[in-house]
Amino acid sequence: MNIVICDDDDKVIKNVANVCRNVLSVKSKISAFHSAETLIQNLTNDEELVDLFILDIEMPGKNGLWLKKELEQYRYGSSIIFLTSHDEMIQEAFGRYVIGFVDKVSFDKDTNVLADKLRLFEQVESGKRVVNLKDESGSFCIQYDRIIKIMSEHVYTYVEYATGKIVNGLFMTDKKLVRRSLKDWEAELGNSFLRISKSCIVNMEYIQRLDHKVILKDGSEISIPRSNINKCRDCYFEFCKTKMKWN
Repeated sequence: MNIVICDDDDKVIKNVANVCRNVLSVKSKISAFHSAETLIQNLTNDEELVDLFILDIEMPGKNGLWLKKELEQYRYGSSIIFLTSHDEMIQEAFGRYVIGFVDKVSFDKDTNVLADKLRLFEQVESGKRVVNLKDESGSFCIQYDRIIKIMSEHVYTYVEYATGKIVNGLFMTDKKLVRRSLKDWEAELGNSFLRISKSCIVNMEYIQRLDHKVILKDGSEISIPRSNINKCRDCYFEFCKTKMKWN
């Protein structure tokens, strides 16, 4: 478990880190930063994907709301818990990956207000869907939300996925060749996956833009057959509307 804390108060950072170590059942790597700017600067270095950000909303310089928007450029699906003593900022801080808010005054008196959020977070993490696959090197599993795209290769498919490494602010990928058809994949994939052609399925969470072609968040491009463009646009539009409801 990889957790990042950002707060300008050393005492808060220490208390939050202690609660994380005491509550979470898995061993956690915990990193701490005193400003949003410093955190973002460190994310441009080689880093593992972060499972959870615990962020103070109100900090000197750039605040937690700015930080949340910046993180969306570097992180795909990392959960966020906000620490706040300013209730009026909560509405603006809501988002799809924001799983809770902790009042700092209450937390100072009773750390259980954070512990409850961490237990919920761990339950969500443990319930994430994974697919078990097998290739020439043996068996392995991949989280569905890490899959970026699936390309057909005769009776096989190439599965490209995020490895968990970040380099210069971009997620690193790898791919596996497995004996499974696109039809088989479609039967079990969720609504966030889009069949853009006879040979390709894309996870819409990783799409940066879709018009006459798909542009992914890593900068790669995939062509869409003319006959499929309108259908793909409509599906992606509906997906984006659903995401807006979350946000």
